[in-house]
Amino acid sequence: MIRRRTLLTSALAATTVAGVAACSDDGADAENTAAASDGGGDPALSAVTVSDDLEAEPTIEFTPPVQITAPDSALITSGDGETIAEGDTIIWRSVYSDASTGDVLESWWQGAPANGVQVTAETLGDEAFAFLTTVPIGSRVAMAGWQTTTSGQSYALIQASDIDRVVSPLRADGEAQEPSGTFPAVSLDENGAPSLESAPEGEAPTETVRETLIQGAGDATREGDYLTMHYTGWNWDSGEQFDSSWERGAPFGFPQGMQKVIPGWDENLLDLPVGSQVMLVVPPAEAYGEEGESEHELAGQTLLFVIDVLDAAHKAD
Repeated sequence: MIRRRTLLTSALAATTVAGVAACSDDGADAENTAAASDGGGDPALSAVTVSDDLEAEPTIEFTPPVQITAPDSALITSGDGETIAEGDTIIWRSVYSDASTGDVLESWWQGAPANGVQVTAETLGDEAFAFLTTVPIGSRVAMAGWQTTTSGQSYALIQASDIDRVVSPLRADGEAQEPSGTFPAVSLDENGAPSLESAPEGEAPTETVRETLIQGAGDATREGDYLTMHYTGWNWDSGEQFDSSWERGAPFGFPQGMQKVIPGWDENLLDLPVGSQVMLVVPPAEAYGEEGESEHELAGQTLLFVIDVLDAAHKAD
């Protein structure tokens, strides 16, 4: 994984509430948000009201603290899109409230990044997966559950999310460009996954180089976007592959320009049309640091990436 560090920071931007219940109510009435729960006591969302106007920021109203004894979920407003399918990568806009205090921890409508997730049981847990695969695109949903930071701090959360779209296609789909010939040629398999036709040769660049292999036609990426991408990375010196989202079977997403990834990505994936494929050659100073200055296993290494930009979800205007 290419993240420089994985933290629950800037509240909760790149993730979903952990574990939600497998059912929802069958209407769009914001006063009736409770869903069935397999834990003891009342469902957590029975004490919560979420507004149902899709044209406005969701409001989450409750008297704190809300006790979450089991994950819970509810459909607040039903969208008119296709039902979310297993394996879909969805983009959604969310508000997160601390169930113990009522404080809003993060909101897309107040400047936080959008976020995304691949809808699988492995990624979300069985309850969240079962719930979301009943929900149409365009819907507003509510969830109650927990999130834990890497330092072990746990939050009980109420989440309201508007499900905007499914990321598609899951490969670059623009116009092929003539490569410079300076770097190894790239071949694509039938699904679009890249491979190098030869190992890198010669002196590695001392500054990050970006070469466009496929020029997309979508919106240009910009700082603060939630960027969804597929990528594969190789070590310049050895030519060995060290990571690939293609092999994991799920796109990778992160908020652009917020130091959640190596600087070579944060600084060199801007102003790039969605649908593009680029090669980045990133020296150690813009990757994992020089050898001796970092304990990362890739410290001191120049890295070569082939990246397909699949989606760029902008911040609120």
